[in-house]
Amino acid sequence: MPRIPFVTAAGIAPAEKAAFDAFVQRRGSFPDNGPYATIAHLPRIAQLLDELRLALRDEASLAQPLQELVMITVAREMGCGYIWHAHAASARKKGVRGDIIDNLREQRPLTGLDADQQAAVDYARELLRDRKVSRPTFDRASACFGQRGTIALTNLVAVYAVLAYNMNTYEVTAPAGGTETPLPV
Repeated sequence: MPRIPFVTAAGIAPAEKAAFDAFVQRRGSFPDNGPYATIAHLPRIAQLLDELRLALRDEASLAQPLQELVMITVAREMGCGYIWHAHAASARKKGVRGDIIDNLREQRPLTGLDADQQAAVDYARELLRDRKVSRPTFDRASACFGQRGTIALTNLVAVYAVLAYNMNTYEVTAPAGGTETPLPV
C-alpha cells in the first residue's frame, strides 16, 4: 500500500486542472499506478518530468537496447522493483542478453558485455554510487557515445533515479505478475 493515496481527478486543485488534463492527455491514460500516480499530485512537475523522459527515450544518440540496460541498472542500483518490472522484459525483447539481465538482477558480475554496454553500466553505477563519474569512466562513455550521447546518458540515469526516488519514498510497488523474475529488494 503506497504511503500516500494515488492522485485522483477530484483531488486536483482548480488552478492545476489544466496542467493535469494536459498531462493525462499527453500520456493517453490516467496515471492509476506507477510513479506518476503519486507525482501527478504536482501536475506541472509530472508533465515536465514525463516530457523530459520521453525526449530522452527519443534521443537517437543512445540505442533503445542500451537505454533499457541503463534503466534496469538504475532499478538495481536503487532497489526499485517497479522500474525493474517495467523494463526488464523490454530490455530482453530489445536484445539485451538474458544472462546480463539475470546477473544484474542477482548482483552477480557482468561478463561479456559489449564496450558500449560496459561503458553505460559503469557510468550509471558510478554516477549513482558516487554522484559523479571519474575521468576514465567519462572518457570511455564519451568515446562510445560522443558528447551528445554522454549528456543523454547522464540525464537518462537522472530521470529514472527521480522516478525511483518517488516510487521508493512512497512505497509504490511493482504489480504482481509479469514475465521477469522480480527484483530482490
